[in-house]
Amino acid sequence: MNPAGKKPSYRMERMNDLFRQEIASYLIHGYKDPRIGFVTITRVKITPDMGSARVNFTVIGSKQEADDTLKGLEASAKEIRTHLARVINMRHTPRLEFFYDEELEEVYRMEKIFSEIGRSSAR
Repeated sequence: MNPAGKKPSYRMERMNDLFRQEIASYLIHGYKDPRIGFVTITRVKITPDMGSARVNFTVIGSKQEADDTLKGLEASAKEIRTHLARVINMRHTPRLEFFYDEELEEVYRMEKIFSEIGRSSAR
C-alpha cells in the first residue's frame, strides 16, 4: 500500500511487474559486471509520480557478495534505465534505487528455528 493507504492501481502493479521482469532479463542477458552475483529481482515499487523506483533484490551467497552486487547494480543503474526506456518505450524512466531484500533470509532463519523446535519436541 502507498502512504495514503490506497492499494496501487492495477496499471501500476503491472508496471512494477514489467520493470521487475525487464531488469531481471537485462541482468541475465545484457549486462555483465563481475560484481553482480547470482541475483534475483524480488520486487519493484514505482512511486506514483514515476520519479523513482525501489528495486529489491536478493543474492545467493555471503553478505560480501550482496554488498558487491549492490555496488554493481548501483553502477549499472544508468544502463538499466536506458534499457527500460528503450524496451518499455517511456519518455521518462524512473530513477532506480536498489535495496537488498532481507525477507528471504528471514524466511530461511525462521524455517531453521521451526525445524530445530520440531526436532527437539520429537525427542
